[in-house]
Amino acid sequence: MAADTNTTPISIEQGMKMEDNAKKVETLTAMALMAVERNPSSQKEPFQLVNQAIRTAKKISNNEALAMAYNTKAIVFREFSTFPQAVNFHQKALKLSERSTQKSDKVNFLLDLGATYRVSLDFENAKSSFLEAQLLSNELQLSTLEVIAYLNIGFLYTSLEIQDEALPYFEKAEEIANKNNIKDAYVLSIIGKGTNQLLGENPKFSKARKYFVEAITESKQNENRYFEGISKIFLGRTYLRMNKISDAYRQLNSSVKLLEKYKYKPVLKSEYRSLDDVMKFRNYYSQALSYLNSIKYYRGEISQSQYNLAVKEELELFGNPDQDELEQLREALTELKNHYSFLDSINQLDDEEAVYLLKSYLDQQNAKVNDLETDRSYLKKLLIETEKAAKQKIEILEQKNQLQKALIAKQYWAAATLLLLIVSLGVVGSLQYKNAVQRKRTNLELEARNERISEQNIEIRSTANQLEEALTSLQIQSKKTEESIHAGWRIQNAMLPAEQHFTEFFSSHFVMYQPRDIVSGDFYWVGQQHEQTIIAALDCTGHGIPGAFMSMMGNALMNQVVNIEGLTSPAEILAKIDKYIALTLHQEENEWSREGMDVAICTIAKDKKSLQYAGAKNPLLIVKDKSEYDLYKGTNRHVGGNRMKNKQKTYEEHTIAIQKTDTFYIYSDGIQDQFGGKENKKYMRKQLIEDLCSWNTLPLEKQKEKMTQKFDAWKNGSKQIDDILLIGFKC
Repeated sequence: MAADTNTTPISIEQGMKMEDNAKKVETLTAMALMAVERNPSSQKEPFQLVNQAIRTAKKISNNEALAMAYNTKAIVFREFSTFPQAVNFHQKALKLSERSTQKSDKVNFLLDLGATYRVSLDFENAKSSFLEAQLLSNELQLSTLEVIAYLNIGFLYTSLEIQDEALPYFEKAEEIANKNNIKDAYVLSIIGKGTNQLLGENPKFSKARKYFVEAITESKQNENRYFEGISKIFLGRTYLRMNKISDAYRQLNSSVKLLEKYKYKPVLKSEYRSLDDVMKFRNYYSQALSYLNSIKYYRGEISQSQYNLAVKEELELFGNPDQDELEQLREALTELKNHYSFLDSINQLDDEEAVYLLKSYLDQQNAKVNDLETDRSYLKKLLIETEKAAKQKIEILEQKNQLQKALIAKQYWAAATLLLLIVSLGVVGSLQYKNAVQRKRTNLELEARNERISEQNIEIRSTANQLEEALTSLQIQSKKTEESIHAGWRIQNAMLPAEQHFTEFFSSHFVMYQPRDIVSGDFYWVGQQHEQTIIAALDCTGHGIPGAFMSMMGNALMNQVVNIEGLTSPAEILAKIDKYIALTLHQEENEWSREGMDVAICTIAKDKKSLQYAGAKNPLLIVKDKSEYDLYKGTNRHVGGNRMKNKQKTYEEHTIAIQKTDTFYIYSDGIQDQFGGKENKKYMRKQLIEDLCSWNTLPLEKQKEKMTQKFDAWKNGSKQIDDILLIGFKC
């Protein structure tokens, strides 16, 4: 974020007209960063300001000012996701800082370089830069910068969700900040420790809440309203994950009121700039508003029109964005609607409304993909035009070279004629005259061709600028799409059963769940009804975004059929889901709609002495004592995709006696269809069954570890072709 400034804001024109000195460079670079913060969709002003700062620093021959300007241009490139150029300018700044007497500049540049590597997902180089900054700041006894280096490494590991590695760095940052009374850094270290508790398969919500409450208390004592507001956002998000909507509402409402006054001004000091992407005000404030408006909407506190007005005010707040940004935020809010409908009020939505929201969002995502394809076509066209222009330039240069050779030859001939002057003055004079005329003609041709080359250079430069703008636009759009898909991943993960449900219902178990893309078409469901335990493994049509939407529909239908309608018979559950999918997607009228699911459902009796199974293509494998096994393949048709009018599907149900040594497995076809091995063949069901039988004496967690290792070795680095789901359990 931009540095604090106590001076009265000035316009770009006033900044440009300042006297050429180091103060002008400092002002222009600060204005460039504020321009990015003020309007993230506009590149013109930031680059105009920082380029002028670079020119000024060169003009006054001030290397320290030039290094600062280079580093600022790197940050501007980073904000627009143009990472190679950003790294290049960071390195220029570092090279100049080697000759500077201000050694703290090098630490700041290393921290900023690490932040750029972190945003570009180059985590190894990011950690290396932060560690170098930590060592140098320790050597120079710069406590504040050393704390910031530790915080950066801690947040780097939390972004990778590596809990054990992150905690020591936050604790070290807390120790130094406490010892040197660095209040802001101390609060950040507490926030980092709280964030760390939310990682992993079993997040510790109570501990995280304790840290965030401590951060709020410390911020109040320091009278730092900004950190108090940010801490309350973290606490509110924690309450959301605990499904405590009222508590979340209270914290988020308070945070918005606290942060409102920071809308239009910088909030972090310049030395904290390397934490910009993890503590960015714009992101947190917009997130708090989005969550808060969505909760209000679902609590019935605001109408649809008021909700739309709130969205419009959000957009105006963040810099009058274009239509693409409008769609992006609307999509994010739609995801929040889905999130809260599943967590807080799923039973209040009818199927038609839920499917409408899902299909609507899917259409928007497909439109985004089409836009990206259009951008790629435009980019390809620019590349072709650039290549054509380059070829023309090469041809002109070759012609110029030939003309120069001709001129040299004629000059040589002129020298030879001088030697013949003794023989005939008349002949030499005539030859010299002809040679002069020819040289003049050649020079005129060279001037004309040089002019054409200059024009070609301008055209090539213009085309290159268009190409760079197209690339930047494409990178920004790609980043937006990726962020949207990651939001979908968080929603889908929140939908899956918690680990405590498995440990409550089964004596031992494992779940091997590996989406092919970020989001998955495979999912699993666990619940109880009439003191019977129901477990299901479902494989929806497709994978990625389409599969994820089908999985959310499938989860809603399982809740409807089991939790609301009270069905426990696997065959009846499958038939009812098949009926609901056909009705919801109008499959009797729409021949194009073939969406459905492969399902395996088991219902375990209260006394755990028998089990009922029914399957729609997904099988049940039972491995018994001495590695013998029984395989129930299920009915050879999936649920959904029924285009036969007035014909209800039926599914065969099996009742199976449970033995103490029995291990049960339900799974999708992702593992057995994976290509790999020495001959690049499918894994096949036979090999999967043999593996599970051979590992039967091992604990289930060890079986999962073995299966994961063998599957990864089988792929041998090749692309995973489908989502993976394998569940093993003992009753």
